[in-house]
Amino acid sequence: MKTPCIKICGLTRTEEADFLNKSRVNYAGFVFFEKSKRNVSFLQAKEIMNRLSPDVERVAVTVSPSEKLLEEIENTGFDILQVHGELKPEILEKSTLPIWRACNLKEPEDIKKLEQHKKITGYVIDAGNYGSGKTFDWNSSKAVLEEAKQKVFAGKQFILAGGLNSKNVAEGINTFSPDIVDVSSGVEGKCGKDKILIEEFIGKVREHGKNE
Repeated sequence: MKTPCIKICGLTRTEEADFLNKSRVNYAGFVFFEKSKRNVSFLQAKEIMNRLSPDVERVAVTVSPSEKLLEEIENTGFDILQVHGELKPEILEKSTLPIWRACNLKEPEDIKKLEQHKKITGYVIDAGNYGSGKTFDWNSSKAVLEEAKQKVFAGKQFILAGGLNSKNVAEGINTFSPDIVDVSSGVEGKCGKDKILIEEFIGKVREHGKNE
């Protein structure tokens, strides 16, 4: 089993870019959703992005984005558009960025409702409530996800999200064999992302790879 890539999501402070650079993560996520406590402005995002290593891909995390939001995201220099909620046909048509389609999994069967399109390069399987810090039901979802990997996810990236932390990420990798693990609240302290928690999480992911 290969070691999955790592995405740290919900950056809000410039110093967090330094944590990611030092840890050599693969993806950094920025949330553009007013109801989220991790919501950032484009100015804030740009300041953090300017500190990130060019090797770290920038992911714009959205909920039912409008064409105006898409335009701002593209103009800011993001690499990937992540879409929760509704993926409108005009967004699929007009996006020049690859899209990660997110599914907030309330029922295992929700996976079968996901759109398929050449611009969708990955599927983020997340907990039912966005930003809850809780996992979805891994046991009841395993069989459906295994089937999806052969059909819906075929040729695409499978991103495991929702409630991951240093204590459960190895189990998540063993259970689902994702291409990418995506963490936010699991590496968060009192004032944003925590350097020690990030190091612990990444250590568990990479240690898992060495043990295979």
